[in-house]
Amino acid sequence: MSKNYKLHGGKGEHLYEVWCTIKQRCLNPNNKNYAYYGGRGITICGEWLNNYPAFKKWAIENGYKDNGELSIDRIDNDGNYEPNNCRWVDRITQANNKSNNIIITYNGKSQTLQKWSEETGIKADTLYYRYHIGKTPEEIFKKYDVKNIGCTRIDVDNEKILTLKQ
Repeated sequence: MSKNYKLHGGKGEHLYEVWCTIKQRCLNPNNKNYAYYGGRGITICGEWLNNYPAFKKWAIENGYKDNGELSIDRIDNDGNYEPNNCRWVDRITQANNKSNNIIITYNGKSQTLQKWSEETGIKADTLYYRYHIGKTPEEIFKKYDVKNIGCTRIDVDNEKILTLKQ
């Protein structure tokens, strides 16, 4: 029987594995995800560090369900694992709070590229392409009236170019 199991009594519980994973990400330089957590200065608060029962109590009081549908999320991606910066969220919310998301501000509103796609009806791939080729927010979100697009192919130096007319 492991020392941690005797100390915390959580071995075999999914929540115990979550707690161990958080600690590994933040404290173990040999962990494959350390660079994204501990390597960036993210740590786990003293209240939870060596106290699984305290983490478990917080988790249950804050919406944790042992059904695999929710994961722990840091509200501020640059903040630590601590009670006032963590929550239990579904996969979609978690995906929209990743540090590598593209955030676009348009008309005073900032949100992820995926959220903009859902809101505007423009495919995420289209928004991503426009963003990465350096379009302005106005150009990124420009919609084309599909009914009025005239497509013509013209040859220029043996290259075929598709011209869209609005």
